[in-house]
Amino acid sequence: MAHWTVKVASAFHAVGRGFGRGKVKSTPFGETNGSAPFNASGVVQVGPGRFIFVDNHDPSALFELALDANGAEVERISRRPLAGLSEGQLGDPEGLARIDCDGAICIVVASSLCVVDAKGSGRQRFSDGLVRVRYTPHGDLKAEAMVGFRDWLLFHVPFLQPARRLEPDDGGLNIEGLGWDPSTPALLFGLRGPADRGSITVIRIPIDAGVAAWNTGSLGMPSIVRVRTPGSTGKQGVRDISYDEQTGDFLIMLGRSTSDGKEPFQLGMWKGDDDLQLLDIDFHRSMKPEGVVAFSSGGGRKLLIVDDGGGYAMVDYPSIDQ
Repeated sequence: MAHWTVKVASAFHAVGRGFGRGKVKSTPFGETNGSAPFNASGVVQVGPGRFIFVDNHDPSALFELALDANGAEVERISRRPLAGLSEGQLGDPEGLARIDCDGAICIVVASSLCVVDAKGSGRQRFSDGLVRVRYTPHGDLKAEAMVGFRDWLLFHVPFLQPARRLEPDDGGLNIEGLGWDPSTPALLFGLRGPADRGSITVIRIPIDAGVAAWNTGSLGMPSIVRVRTPGSTGKQGVRDISYDEQTGDFLIMLGRSTSDGKEPFQLGMWKGDDDLQLLDIDFHRSMKPEGVVAFSSGGGRKLLIVDDGGGYAMVDYPSIDQ
């Protein structure tokens, strides 16, 4: 009982920090993924108080989190194994996007597509994977892999070619944001790297992701959107993109583009054009937010933010930073 009392109090304080006063700090998850903290990245809502997130160190499953109205865990995190994937079809999963299709929920999982452990090995390995998952409340989750997505993207987006064999900290390809635009329809891929000073890059790829055959032949021609980041002179990258169905806008989480960067984590609202409006929210230096989703709870709008250090925060929806 004492354990859950502490967790409820911690979650309550995390909620209370979401007003643009003070800094948002994570509440640790009540469990770990085996012996290691959850390296939580993208997150989506799948029901009232229920959310799915991805651990980019574990491509074999998604993870279901249940919270009460105060942001406290109400049951253990559920490991939801991905059924139907072969080894290597999903590596370094970073982004999640929810798609509503004919009354069912689909979740698209995207790899960072980055180079892995290239230095000193004499052989480069590449993360790959764009996976469609059919969500069900119980049991394993049926998953379909889109074979050859990394090669397809590099062929159709030539400006990424110089980054294709570089590691992320050397300016290599690193996609961490994945969003869904139901109005187009299209998947949106946000680059953490390569990055430019004062702007971020979003790649829009048309596809009817809920019903189309899950292969590269169903993908439309990509288009590139360069989005200005207000007041930024550093190289920030996209950590997450999330569609807000109530406003029709997107939430974009920003952070440093390389592991040794000094740029802050920030959250912005994006209308799909070339401008980003920052929201009035500050993150504690201990927090590494990599996933965000907006949802309704108790008559108000909230954000759930997951942290790749093994925690989360639930905050009130912030205002635009003036």
